[in-house]
Amino acid sequence: MAKSQGFSEDGIPQGFVATGPHSYKSRGVALVTRDLSAPAGVWLLDVRGEFDRDTLPCLRAALDDAYAAGAARIALDLSGVTFGDSSFLSALLQAHHDHEDLLLVGPFTGQIRRLFEVTGTDRVLTLAPDRDHADLT
Repeated sequence: MAKSQGFSEDGIPQGFVATGPHSYKSRGVALVTRDLSAPAGVWLLDVRGEFDRDTLPCLRAALDDAYAAGAARIALDLSGVTFGDSSFLSALLQAHHDHEDLLLVGPFTGQIRRLFEVTGTDRVLTLAPDRDHADLT
C-alpha cells in the first residue's frame, strides 16, 4: 500500500493511501475511484467527499495515473463532491490546462455549482450535467 509524504500545518499526516489499483483516499473524507466501465482510453474517475488542500493529494494522484497511462479522455464525476474550496478549483483548472480533453460530470451539488458560477469557470471548464449527457468517447 502506497502512502504519500508530507504533513499539514496541524502536524497531521497529509496525503493519500492507495487502497487498490484504482482507488485513492485522503484522510477519510475524500475518495477517488476509477470506474472501469468507461470505454477504452477513457479514465472515468468517481470523485466523492470534501476537497481542500489537505485532501487533494488523492485527486492529484489519480490524475497523475491517468496522464501516465496516456488517457485519451479524462472525465471526473463530481456528483459526489459535497465541498470544494479554491484549492480544489485550482486543481481542476490545472487538470484542464494539463489535459484539455478533461470533462467534469454532474449533477453538481449547489456549493460546487456556485463555485463554478461565481468564479466564471463554468465558461472555461467543460461541464456535463450528468453521465447520460457526458460524451465519454
